[in-house]
Amino acid sequence: MKMKNFKYIYSIGVLSLLFTIWSCQEEEFEFGELSAPKINSVTANVASQGDPDYGTGNVFFDLQGEDIITYIVYTGDGRSETFRFDGNSQAMINYAAPGINTYTYTIIAVGIAGTTSSTTGEVTVFTDLDDTTKAIFGLLAGSTTADSSKVWKLDAGDEPGFYGVGPGGSNVPVNEGDLVFWWAPTSADFNEDCLFNDELTFHFNLENFTLSMSTDSMGDTWYHDDYTPGIPGGSDTAECIENMPPAISAAIVNANSELLPEFTTDKAIELGGDGFMGLYIGNAARRYEILSIDCNLVALRIFFFDDDENRENAWYLRFRAVEDATDCGITLPN
Repeated sequence: MKMKNFKYIYSIGVLSLLFTIWSCQEEEFEFGELSAPKINSVTANVASQGDPDYGTGNVFFDLQGEDIITYIVYTGDGRSETFRFDGNSQAMINYAAPGINTYTYTIIAVGIAGTTSSTTGEVTVFTDLDDTTKAIFGLLAGSTTADSSKVWKLDAGDEPGFYGVGPGGSNVPVNEGDLVFWWAPTSADFNEDCLFNDELTFHFNLENFTLSMSTDSMGDTWYHDDYTPGIPGGSDTAECIENMPPAISAAIVNANSELLPEFTTDKAIELGGDGFMGLYIGNAARRYEILSIDCNLVALRIFFFDDDENRENAWYLRFRAVEDATDCGITLPN
């Protein structure tokens, strides 16, 4: 091949390569017009009374729009969930907080290349309590169908077991099933008016489905001798000290009891703040296991300390409703 022809062919090859590279670069940087997804409507479907979903806290969000790939629901109670958009299915969100609550939600629709659109709305949801918790609320406060209150006092009398000390932790009931057998005085053996006259009132709020407790100590409170030295006017012995406990919140929680089912409901009353029921044994212990409860009586136990290392003994307390009801129409589910 002659040198002149070679140079000609070489020049054509170089020009072709440069044209190809230029063409690829043009294609790589060409984009179509991007537009944000369009939200046409959002419907929050809440079950009406009588529907199977009523009281479950489930809300079904029906999103309609265009050019949506996925969408994020910010629920209004600190959570968010992401769903793929298909134009037909609804997103189900469960709101667990009991009572009637209103939430402000935000939905962000995500489209091509991460473009977004958003909308905000409100939804009002009713979430019922589980059957056992609802029954305990009703027994303690008198009702769960209206705002209600119920007063309780220590069941002091000739029968032992209303107050005393018994086993806890890994111990099991002995003494023919009686839990309070280490020390179980009668009112004649242990006559402390400041413990016997306390009135504990449980209040139920229908709107928020919440329980609270207030105490009328009639001026003074019974303090265990381990705690009186730190109380103004206290000594090294158990005694009545002037005090009016504050109103506090109350919740029903799982007790995680080691007792056999016939000796416990496996539920507990957990008091907020520095709450206590009659006997003061320190701020750490605020969870009272419900051994049994009906319209008139509630039997409780509380460990000396609210930790796993000091659960070998417990205080036992039994309270009676001030106004006895032969049948209040509420029982614990089986």
